Amino acid sequence: MIGDVIHLEQKHLDTAENIYQIIRERRQPFQKWAIGIGGESGSGKSVTAFALSEILEKNGIKSLVIQMDDYFKLPPKSNHENRQKDLKHVGIHEVHLNKIQDNIKKFKEQEPFITKPLIHYAENSITEETLEIEGVQVIIVEGTYVLSIDDFDLTIFIDRTYKDTFENRMKRNRDEQSDFIEKVLEIEHKIIHQFKEKADLLLDKNYQIIKPEL
Repeated sequence: MIGDVIHLEQKHLDTAENIYQIIRERRQPFQKWAIGIGGESGSGKSVTAFALSEILEKNGIKSLVIQMDDYFKLPPKSNHENRQKDLKHVGIHEVHLNKIQDNIKKFKEQEPFITKPLIHYAENSITEETLEIEGVQVIIVEGTYVLSIDDFDLTIFIDRTYKDTFENRMKRNRDEQSDFIEKVLEIEHKIIHQFKEKADLLLDKNYQIIKPEL
């Protein structure tokens, strides 16, 4: 998403290094791996994805991060207004998960390019972008609902709820903080929590890996 700002801290890189070591034990050499990172708003999905990408790159493994936010069917402002009309609009059905699956499929089929949606937050618009993926060995997909997809070789769930991440959301959330937003996050929580058990790796509230046990 254009307009999103990611700030990596040392703790993110340290955890990413630990994740990388686990991945090395599971699969080497890397050959077209897809990694999914799920969790609630403000839990650290984006920073985990970009930190892991940085660690992979430092180890000579070309990677690409894809953010689920680009795959919403409506641009941010329009989607927010749609939710205000009826909270039943909140959920997995708001996102083109099939397009993410198609991008993963093309990646694993060693296509040289993928075309994906691109959201511009400030302009409240959706365009498209074509990414060159030739030579990319690992694709990292992060987002609230991405673990509903079964096409990943490794899944990571960040076990922090919207209540745990209040401060993070205050720093980064692009919507106003309100009772309505909290209701949205509560609905999302009930949906997202079901993905916890299917994850291969679990990060706790302190951003430490607790599954598998280290």
